[in-house]
Amino acid sequence: MIAGGDFTILFCMTAVKNTQITIDYTFKTTDGVLLGDSDKNGPFSFILGRGDVVPGLDSRLEGASVGDDLNFVIPADEAYGERREDLVFTVPLERFEGFEGLEPGVRVQSTIGGRPAELTVTEIGDDDVTLDANHPLAGQDIEFTVKVTSVEEVPEHLLNQDQGCGCGGGGCGCGGHGH
Repeated sequence: MIAGGDFTILFCMTAVKNTQITIDYTFKTTDGVLLGDSDKNGPFSFILGRGDVVPGLDSRLEGASVGDDLNFVIPADEAYGERREDLVFTVPLERFEGFEGLEPGVRVQSTIGGRPAELTVTEIGDDDVTLDANHPLAGQDIEFTVKVTSVEEVPEHLLNQDQGCGCGGGGCGCGGHGH
């Protein structure tokens, strides 16, 4: 901002890679199932282009400015990925011995290839359990309604810090904080 005389010139930053963008949002499946919104979770802030959110949200917000109202659909391949049948597998029921509350729909954590993975129990047979390692929203297009409320520069020393999960990362749905 530059001030002088009777006028103030306001700089309106445009969202580009490595700027922090804050949005009010609603996101839902294209058939109308609400997945999250800022009315319940508060505004969502993240650093654009760093991979904190699903790629389709990053790319659609690049070039946005404060005050922009946007509505768009992110196809599955730019959101949580296409559903992959090779990520559905069975394990012996005995591996869940002592596990209480095992039923279809329960999410469990395990390690696959040395990396932590969240799995959904989809079926329990007499001798085995079917698990699905797909993200629960895999294969679904996601609709966003967004209002850009802030775009700010990020100090260089903060650009490489891990911010946890946002739209599209570990166990979060999207839109921020535990979604």
